[in-house]
Amino acid sequence: MRKDTRFRRPERQEIESRLPPGTLADSQALGIWNLCLAADDPSEVAHWYRSYRDSPHCSVPRERLKAMRDTMIEAMREGNRNDPKPRKEKK
Repeated sequence: MRKDTRFRRPERQEIESRLPPGTLADSQALGIWNLCLAADDPSEVAHWYRSYRDSPHCSVPRERLKAMRDTMIEAMREGNRNDPKPRKEKK
């Protein structure tokens, strides 16, 4: 993961505190959350969301997936606004 292309974001604990209670209770949800944490930009988070939302093998409810996606993207955008050298968001 390249530091020069990665969107800044708050610490993991702060981001997780913004999630609705019980969102990460499932081990599959925690795995998806870890993928979101490793993403470089909001478009990558959106890609993971769509992949798992449309997968017949994903047992995480859509509202939890959406909450994870929205929380991570908002944290990335917030961190990018405060960055002295903001990154351009991929479309």
